[in-house]
Amino acid sequence: MVVAVVVVLQFRSKGLEHTRCAYPLLLATFPVYYWIFAVYASDYTALVREFIAGGAFLAIAYAAYRLRSFATLLLLALGYVAHSAYDFYHDAFFVNPGAPTWWPEFCGSVDFLVGCYVAYLALSWHKRPAAT
Repeated sequence: MVVAVVVVLQFRSKGLEHTRCAYPLLLATFPVYYWIFAVYASDYTALVREFIAGGAFLAIAYAAYRLRSFATLLLLALGYVAHSAYDFYHDAFFVNPGAPTWWPEFCGSVDFLVGCYVAYLALSWHKRPAAT
């Protein structure tokens, strides 16, 4: 929980949350950790599976980067929450022996909280009055 708060506060203080790339780039990094864990364990079957699963999150991050709108911010928030669910149910899909036992819960908690904040940003952005 602390990590999610620190990320959000850092993005806010540095003005990154108003850029096109900050939150999409953060989402795009999440699958990479599982790839590194699979390589670390020399489990290339897990690596292929993680590549396939990670592709969806990379696609969401790319779409959110390219198309900045209310709908894509909601899609980005959904991507974070979906990755949270992926983390929490990771071992039900397949085992990545390189991933620390605590990682899915840790990453899933951070993903969920950041996703909720991005949803808040989307709803706030949607309610802003149009510029005149």
